[in-house]
Amino acid sequence: MEKNKPDRVVWDETHETYFAKLLPYASNLSDPIIDIPNVDAFKKKGVDKVTKQFQAELKDLQNRIKSFVEMASETQKVYEAHFKFEPIVGEIYHLYEGKDKNFLSLVEPSEWKKQHLGSFRLNSDFKWERQ
Repeated sequence: MEKNKPDRVVWDETHETYFAKLLPYASNLSDPIIDIPNVDAFKKKGVDKVTKQFQAELKDLQNRIKSFVEMASETQKVYEAHFKFEPIVGEIYHLYEGKDKNFLSLVEPSEWKKQHLGSFRLNSDFKWERQ
């Protein structure tokens, strides 16, 4: 004959085990309240913060890439120009449009009526920076 358990005892007759510890709520009036924290607000706040951070980092990377591409393009343009002198680091030179090939000169644009393409300074890394 099967012994009946009181109502307050959480007994699984199929598996013949107590399963009160598996319940998401208290099974006895004297048990502490089981309060499940609302993690949805935490998740949303975290996602919002990290999304803003990633967007800021992405924008910074895009700006750095754009700056890198511009400097690489201008450096290549100056090195492809014709010049018969060794440029000095830190000095400013002027790029002009030539008939067959662009050329680099020390002559200021105000002193010459050639098509001026830009003024550049050679930095210590031997990159040309537009002035």
